[in-house]
Amino acid sequence: MFKFLLKALAHLPLPVLYGLSGPLYLLVFYILRFRRKVAEDNIRNSFPELGAAEQAALLKDHYRMLCDVALEITRSLAMAPATLERHVSFTNLEVVQRELQQNQTVLLAMAHHCNPVWAILASGQQLGIAVDGIYKPPHVAWLDELTLESLSRFKLTPVPAKTCIATLLRRSSSTRAVAIVADQAPRRSDKAYWTQFMRQDTPFYLGLEKIAQLFKYPVFFMDLKRTGRGYYEASFKPLAAPPYDKHSHAISESFARAVEEQIQHSPQDWLWTHRRWKREKPLYD
Repeated sequence: MFKFLLKALAHLPLPVLYGLSGPLYLLVFYILRFRRKVAEDNIRNSFPELGAAEQAALLKDHYRMLCDVALEITRSLAMAPATLERHVSFTNLEVVQRELQQNQTVLLAMAHHCNPVWAILASGQQLGIAVDGIYKPPHVAWLDELTLESLSRFKLTPVPAKTCIATLLRRSSSTRAVAIVADQAPRRSDKAYWTQFMRQDTPFYLGLEKIAQLFKYPVFFMDLKRTGRGYYEASFKPLAAPPYDKHSHAISESFARAVEEQIQHSPQDWLWTHRRWKREKPLYD
């Protein structure tokens, strides 16, 4: 039933889906109260300089954005690649294309900001190359199958995070882009890089820098901005380039600062419902 409903929604035009965004916001924010306490705490701790009314306004703006993005991602399950290209523009593709023209695979690092799914899908179309998108498969099998089937229309190959190193090794002879949304919280069992982020001690998953160091890929941050409802502008910022010091966490630190700058520019567009600060920094790290 849910699979049928999702497929049906995916074929609706965006204006119709946006008409559903308001009722969805009321349901998620006021009735279900989906992770509201998490988002409230995250915003309060990240922006203590804001008054209670400003924090509450930011919280509501975030949930409205969250509902829009959820419906946009649903639409992408049936959206034609040419249609998506009209919704995501790129300002400086040439900085990445220079590397690709030298047969150099690049690593594109992103945050849970605006609509990273649309940005990754559109980047492959604009760059004209294959993109390996590292992701965590959903626990529901039919949802994973539906996602893989739908994304096959784009120049994107979803790569499960657990097997990404082996997969990238097999494909290392071909020039491509590897996209990773790298601001997720690492598991407790994972080794992490700790830094100050949004005024809080924050662990960062080491996957980004491990891939860059292992394969000697240059790293670019894809900065995404909302220019209108359903429209985004992406630009690429060089973060790091080989040779790398394997004992340094410069890549993770540069990424953290880039994400922080992005959040400060447009705080409502970051994923505040994520349990980003659920771990406490160890006394000895």
